[in-house]
Amino acid sequence: MKIVIYAMGQIFERYKKRINWDDIIALCDKNATDSSFFYNEYKIPVIPVKSLCDLEYDFIAVFSNPYFEEIKMDLVGQYFVPKDKVISWRNIVDEQVIDDFLLYRPYLKEKKYKRFLDVGMNVLPVRYLTKSELLMGEEIILDGIQSESAIYNQNLYDNAYENINECKKNYDVIFFWSELQCMDGTLEKLYRRTKDIIVRAERKTISDRKAMQERLWQYGKVKCISTVEGDFWTINTEGKKETEDIAIYVIIHKKYNLYSNNTYIPLCVGGYREDGHLKEEEGANIAHLNKKINECTALYWIWKNTRSSYVGLNHYRRYFYNNEIRSMDNYLDHEHISDIMDQYDIILPLSVPLEKITIYEQIRNSMDPELCRKGYKMIRDKIKEKQPDYLKAFESVLNGHIIFNCNIFVTKRKILDQYCEWLFSFLIEAAEEIDVEGYDSYSQRVIGFFAERMWTVWLRKNRFRIKELPYVIIR
Repeated sequence: MKIVIYAMGQIFERYKKRINWDDIIALCDKNATDSSFFYNEYKIPVIPVKSLCDLEYDFIAVFSNPYFEEIKMDLVGQYFVPKDKVISWRNIVDEQVIDDFLLYRPYLKEKKYKRFLDVGMNVLPVRYLTKSELLMGEEIILDGIQSESAIYNQNLYDNAYENINECKKNYDVIFFWSELQCMDGTLEKLYRRTKDIIVRAERKTISDRKAMQERLWQYGKVKCISTVEGDFWTINTEGKKETEDIAIYVIIHKKYNLYSNNTYIPLCVGGYREDGHLKEEEGANIAHLNKKINECTALYWIWKNTRSSYVGLNHYRRYFYNNEIRSMDNYLDHEHISDIMDQYDIILPLSVPLEKITIYEQIRNSMDPELCRKGYKMIRDKIKEKQPDYLKAFESVLNGHIIFNCNIFVTKRKILDQYCEWLFSFLIEAAEEIDVEGYDSYSQRVIGFFAERMWTVWLRKNRFRIKELPYVIIR
């Protein structure tokens, strides 16, 4: 096994004695320079991130907890490292996992399942005494199928079956605690009696991981979710079909290893072009304003040139998650969008509260103050002229302390049309008329910074059902 260690901070220092150094071929750190030096008696080279492309390795083990997902996304996106090669430090350090169930909890809370089956009964009883502790007080039914190492607890399980043949009920979700456990015939006998199956995944080579996925596909729609705490498989046995017409446009202005599929569609802006990607200069557009209003030129292009029933906008480094599991494997997917749109009108990022400064002060503090004042006056005057009913909402939001950030969303076509009719009735003129000559390139985007706050302004005066979701935050 050839492993590269990424990040040499506190976690690395704490666990470095528990690493099998025979497997380590390099250490990588953002502070490393081109003049590499060697680490410890094994003479392991310490290299800068850009040197990864010169190495052959099986995995990159990231020694960070709070920044694991950000580091992983940068490695995949900016340095084109295969996603499955980026793993948590826990995979190469001999550390006992205290609570496997913590991996699953965000997934299960979002699903709101009530009927659980534990295959084995040898993991949950180690950590929990009562059912209420599992999902923090929510009422559930928990049954179990005993194994040789089962730990029976009357207060934890509603029913404990000695073998699989005794268990006749249907469940919302079934837990397996290892891949080997579910491959002994138990999964084959149970999968028709549950909506979902969760299997604790093992760290394997990419080819082994793909082989496991192919074995599991026969039981339903399979996904492997990788997090800093560990990996697990989900198998949706219902296999909801992708019938809704959904398109989320991923805005990109430079070369980057994008996450894209039938739902996520790259759209190039700011003069950037890449074969196979859509370009905002083609079709009805305001591409000439990109340096002033950022991704709003892409929003205009989407409004004028596409007609999917559900539509969204993401940035190349900002995606929604399905739930609180912050993992590249858990970006908002077609199935979740369909479920959400049955109950809501629009998906927006979790609102951001600012305690000590206003939204206007936040913008002013990030750029040239004089141009910020000019931008504010320009936007305010145009709203007063074109959309006077929204003037109070505009002032309230800019002088307030909370917004929906980043200008990313997913919504129904009718709502997008309504919002864009409103937004571009004043935004285009404001961008064309403001004089930004002589200011730095960042400050020249002042109208775009105010435009980013317009979803919050518009929604102050329009009643819609809003679903807030966590999202990738990478600067």
